[in-house]
This record gives sequence, structure tokens and C-alpha cells, in this order.
Amino acid sequence: MQFRLLRTFLALCLGALSVSAQDIKTKKKQRKKNKSGIIKNTAIAPGGVHPVHASWNPPGHQDFPDLCLDDDGNPAIVYIGHSGSKDTLKLAGLRDGKLVKTGEFRTRGGDLYQPSIFNDPKDGLTAAWSELTNGKWLAIQSPAQNGRMSWRPRDSGSDVFVDASVDSTGRQWMVWQRFDGNYSNIEIKWTLGDGKRWSTPLTIHPKGDWEPRLITGRKDEALVVFDSYRNGNYDVFLARVPTEGKHTIIPIAQTDRYEARPEAALSPDGKTLWVAYEDGSERWGKDLGSEWRKLGGGLNYDRRIKVVRVDVDSGAVEKVSDITPLIPDVVSPLGRAGSGAVNLPEVAVDHDGNPWVFFRYCPERGSGYWQIAFTRFDGKEWSRAKTLANSTYCQDRRCSAKVAKDGTIWAAWPSDGRRNKQQGNTGIYLAKIAPNTKLASAGPLPFEIEGIQESPLKAPNNTPERDRNEHNEWTINGETYTLVWGDVHRHTDFSNCRTTDDGCIVEHFRYAIDAGGLDYLATSDHTEVGKTLDPYEWFQSQKLADIFQNPGFFISLYAYEREQKWPYGHRNVVFDERGGPVVYIKRDNYAKSPWSTPMPPEDGARPGELPPWHLWKMLNAHGKRAVTIEHTSAGGMGTDWAVYDQIDTKYENIIELFQGSRESYEGVGAPQPPVVTKKGKSQFGKFNAGVYQNALRLGHKLGAYASSDHRSVHVSYGGVYVKKFDRSGILDAMDNRLTVAATDKIFMEFSCNGKPLGSIFETADKPRLTMVIDGTADIKRVTVIRNEENHQVFEPNSMTFNKVWTDEKPLPGENRYYLRIEQADGNMGWTSPVWVRHQP
Repeated sequence: MQFRLLRTFLALCLGALSVSAQDIKTKKKQRKKNKSGIIKNTAIAPGGVHPVHASWNPPGHQDFPDLCLDDDGNPAIVYIGHSGSKDTLKLAGLRDGKLVKTGEFRTRGGDLYQPSIFNDPKDGLTAAWSELTNGKWLAIQSPAQNGRMSWRPRDSGSDVFVDASVDSTGRQWMVWQRFDGNYSNIEIKWTLGDGKRWSTPLTIHPKGDWEPRLITGRKDEALVVFDSYRNGNYDVFLARVPTEGKHTIIPIAQTDRYEARPEAALSPDGKTLWVAYEDGSERWGKDLGSEWRKLGGGLNYDRRIKVVRVDVDSGAVEKVSDITPLIPDVVSPLGRAGSGAVNLPEVAVDHDGNPWVFFRYCPERGSGYWQIAFTRFDGKEWSRAKTLANSTYCQDRRCSAKVAKDGTIWAAWPSDGRRNKQQGNTGIYLAKIAPNTKLASAGPLPFEIEGIQESPLKAPNNTPERDRNEHNEWTINGETYTLVWGDVHRHTDFSNCRTTDDGCIVEHFRYAIDAGGLDYLATSDHTEVGKTLDPYEWFQSQKLADIFQNPGFFISLYAYEREQKWPYGHRNVVFDERGGPVVYIKRDNYAKSPWSTPMPPEDGARPGELPPWHLWKMLNAHGKRAVTIEHTSAGGMGTDWAVYDQIDTKYENIIELFQGSRESYEGVGAPQPPVVTKKGKSQFGKFNAGVYQNALRLGHKLGAYASSDHRSVHVSYGGVYVKKFDRSGILDAMDNRLTVAATDKIFMEFSCNGKPLGSIFETADKPRLTMVIDGTADIKRVTVIRNEENHQVFEPNSMTFNKVWTDEKPLPGENRYYLRIEQADGNMGWTSPVWVRHQP
């Protein structure tokens, strides 16, 4: 093992020649294959490989590369360098056979995203990128030589997922995805006249379009492939955009399945467009019940790569192949083993008009990392896929590939050399594939693979969804609140567990905005389960949250999960500002981290760890506002509420009462939502002390909330009543327990003597409870729980329920009331309590 790690380290540092990892058997065989010039790869300052743990003070990361060819046909790469505090935009090229930094682009801020590069006949190497400036992402373009930056000032909105190129006439094009107070759309512009002025941006389609990829080459026209949620699921489209006249849109893949994140390349004659895209399950992002999660479930489950051929002039689409079977153990038909994780295709077309497809794949479910493979289609047969050496990394990183005039194919990608999920120091890698490379045949592949069984699962009920923009407004005591729905407990490929099922951060925001119909989201990757959340990953998580921040329409928050075991409990830590500290569980990890501050002495809690009461002290020391939310309270990852003398209410005021990945933790014997589980009532054995009702019984004043966790979608709704719909307004609602939990968007208003849910007060009057429920199906039962006992039951059997009920015999001392709502379709909801001390 030590010898293998040393050999990998030396190969990275010296820029050693290598071939496909699937072909590497011995060092001798590796040298022999390199003499044929099959593949050559090298790295930019990778800084070394840390397969077990990452350095807290890395020399930096080189990431997000894009590749073009200069006037001599040599590769030029734009990439983002990250120093630990900010991003910079850099340029690399070949010098004496090594890939080295050759320049740097002038930028205006600290956060950059997805650069693109092309070689302009007049301006030379030119890059485009997104840059966060004054809370907005601007689409910026600049030549490398003179640093002349071009961007369009915006009063609002953000422009992200930028791609840029130049056509055969020398006209520059630029396309991006725009968020501006509504669903995203795609805009495109091009240079006019002398090339110094830009056209007015053209909106390709006004609703639900994502991640455009630009293809030029045809005179006076650009092609854009993208996907859209306009039909209620993701479909792939092609836009033909002429400089004069009206643009047209051609459906490429339009079924009930998930079809998204396309990439394309044009044949040399400009007549054929080869498109590769991700293909996933039907009803993507919708709830399919507990059986779906047992099979694997999750946003990235059962993913495939499909390829089509488009006749650009006629718009005719020919289905070619599902190429996923080229990778052993990746194809994962329902009920069969395999990782099912294959993502982000890249297409290059050679001089014979044949496509080469590169993609990331996870070699096996337990490996936790992705690597890059490529294959070629000669018009009849596909070649066996080859894995590029030194290509292991996380899921969401594209490979960029271009074909040179001599037929050479160049490919660039990022990698940290990982052999597990731990983030290492990231470098840029370059491969050279000779045009005469012989690749073994894999034979023809059909578009629909025989024997793959489509999901037999259906939605747990036929209840129609509420429109995303339908919100409940509630005026009480002269204050008006709006009920917004969100989730702050979702895991991505930055976490160690269930990596292949859960998907990347971008997929989770796609889900939240479109399929889930949520108003806010935070992804919350683990700090220390099988790996340590690296500062670079935390930076990327926060940056991506900012990309999807869309004021007035969708709010993103920043979060991670501390997975401290029983009896202290797992907690999600949520921030409303960038830069919050990662307070690790292990004291040694925190001491070595960039956020290290003096720690309280150990006090009898689990040795070597920072218990939750120390977490709250560390958050206070950093001065960043945060909310902490305990989850899965009754179980091995839960909480014995008796170990807490008190909860720090500056940070913790709500609890994840319901979790879509598992069940409700309301109380022993409490009913479970039939839409999630077949269990009738909750039973937790030795972990009974962790239920929500026990926390209330012991005096902890915690409101009700719901979140998803792994794989679960479309069944966990954390409702917060906000005065102002922004980041701070959401945390204000959580702090004041103005919250509800639900498995569907059930509108719930609950108050006592004019005080809203979450209130703590004394009164000489008898408690008078006001209940206003607007269900998504018939309401079967409304139960008033008083001091953790079912106290009063109503059975309205209608979609709405309005009731004022007075407790004529309140108990001496404190009376805690909350509502449990059960619908006929199996959905449920819970309100936060009111705490009433009756003093007649």
C-alpha cells in the first residue's frame, strides 16, 4: 500500500506519462503503451495526494478547467485557482511537454464559477465566466492579452453557467442561465459589427431552463443545447439561434424520464450534431414511497448516459445508444446491483465525423468517488470504455475535450487523486489521444437496453400538488406572516454515505426549485462520517448556495451536519451568512481547522469531542448567527434529552420532528405517515428517551420542523412563517418557533388567546385555541395534544377545518398544546406548540 501511494504521488508531482487506468497492470506495461503516444497526462501543481486525510493548509486548488486550442493547435486551459480565501482565474498551456501556468485573467471579486475559453482570431485566447459582485453573479468575458473586461451591468438577478465561443466568421457568442425573481431562463448574445458591441440579450425560453452549452461553427448561427422543466420534468432541447430572424427550438429528448445536463459537438461539415445527456428515472424528484428508497432511491439513482444524432437542418433526431453498459458494474436497472452513477458527458467529434464521449462514473457503490472514461463510436460500433488515469474526484466536474487539426484529441479535467471520499489538493490534468489510437470494440449498443425494468412504483396517492407560488398568509396581532416551505437536511456527493444515490449540489437545487416546489434550501453535508468535510468543500458548498440565491423567489442557506452519536444527537447547523465556522465534533479536527478558537475544557462528555453545549459556545465565539436543529432524535444517532440541563435558545429552538428518509419521531405510539412507511405507530426501544414528546416533557421548548435526509424527496416540508422572505427572515421564524412540519403543503394556523404557535406566555383566561387548516386532501383527523397526551380529537372529513376550542379544565402550571393533522390520503402535519401557564 505504501509503495502504491508513493508511486501515485511521484507520478502527480513529476507529470508522469500514463494511460488508461483500466489498462495499467505494471509499470513496465505503462511505459510500453506510452511509447505509442496513446495518452499523455500531466498536472498543474497538484501539491500531492492525501488519500486518507486532507491538509488544513493546502497550497491551493486548481479546479474547473475548460480547454481550447491555440493558433498552433496546442491546448490552452482556463481554470479557477483557489488559495483558501478567494478564487482567481488562471491560464495554462504546454511548455516543454509540461502543463504550466502561463497567465492570469483580471477579475473583480473573490468568487468565480465555470469558466469557458475559446481562441478568437482577433483577440486571441478569451475567457468567459461568472463572478459574484455585490450579491449578483455577472457574466464576464475578457481576452487574456489586454485584460479588457466585458459585462452587462444588472439591476437585479444573476447570470451563471456561462459558456462562450467564436463562430467561423469571427463573431463571438455568449450564453448563460439567468435567475431573476422567477424560474430561470437562458439568454444569449453575440458581437455586432466590429466586434466591440454586443447584441441585446435574447431570451431563448422564459421558464425553467438549465445549464446551456454553446456550439458554434455554422455561419451566422449558434446552437445551444439545454434542458428544461417546462413540461413538468426535465427534457433536453436544442435551440438554433441565427443573428437575423427568429430562433427555433427542437426537442431532443422529451419523455417522462429525467433527461438533463446535455453536451454536444458538431461534425466537421456542420450538418450533424451529436448530443449526449444524462438519463434518469421517471417522476424524478417526486415521492414514490418507501419501496423506492429501499431499492436505492435518491436524485442520482439509476443514472445513464444516452447519445442521439441530430440533423441540424431538418431537426430530425435519431436515437443512437445508451452507452452506460460500456462501464462494468455501472448499469443499475431496478433490482440489480451496480452503482448507477454515471454523469456529465462531454462530446468531441473527430475529422471522420465520429463522436468521442467522455463521462464521469463511480466504479462501484462503495468507492465514493468518480473517475473519467471515454469511448468512440465509428458509426456502427462503440469502443470499450477506457478510464483516464489520475481522474478520480467528486461527481460534479466536467471533462473538456477538443479535436486538433491533426486529429489529436486533447482532454482536460480536475482531480485530487483520491482513492476514497476525502478531498485532497486538486490539480488540472491533460490527456493527449492520438488519432490512430486503436480501441477494442464493444459492438453496437441499442438506445433502449433490453432487460432493464422501468420503475413499477407509483405515487402513494393521487393528491394534486399545490402550485409552487400558492402560499398561506396569516395576520395575527397586527402582524402578517407568509408560510414558506423548505428543507435544510440534504446530502450530496460531498458526504461519504449514499454518495451515488444522493447526487451533487446542483441536482439538489434543481430538485428544490423545480420538482420539489420549495421556497428555500440548504444542503447539509456531514462533517466527519468516513471523511472530514474539507474547508475547500465548505467553500464550494457556500458558493453554490449563492449561485442559486434568487431573492423574492427562492432563498438558499448554508448548512452542514454534525453527526454526534447518542446520547448527544445529530444536528444540522444553518447559517444565514457566508463564512460560518465548521465546528467539528472531534476536538483535534477543530484545533487544526481554519476556524480554531480556544475550546472549553472537557467536562465528562465523550472524550475527545465537543458536545452540543460546546458547539453553541464556539458559534457564539465566532459571532456568526446560526440555527441548530436536532434530527432523528429517537435512534442511535439521536438524543437522550435528559443529558441536557438546558438548550441554548440563542441557537436551538426547533427540532426535526419528521424526517422523510425514516419516520416521525413525535412520540412512542404516535401514528406514522402512511405515505412514508408501512409502520402503524412509532416504536423506538431503548431510544424512547429521544422522542419529541419527551423533550417537551423535560421542559425543552422546541418547535416542530421537517427535513429529508438521504434519498428522500417530495415528502418533507419544513414550514416557516416569515415576516420577510429572505435569509434572516427564515432564521427569525426558526428562532421564534413559527414553524410547522408536514409531508405535504398543508396550511396550518394555530394560536392560543391571540398568540401564534411557538409562543410562551401566562394568562388568567382559559386557553382558547384557534385552528385553521387548509389541507391538500380531505382532513381525516385533527388531534389537540396537551402535555404530550391526545386531549381532543376532531374529524372534519373535509379539505378545510376552522375551529375555536376552549380548554375548560386546563392543568395547573404549564399547558403545552400542539396539533397533529392526518389526511385521508396518508399525509400528515404538525404545528409547533404554544406554552401556556394558566394563572386564574
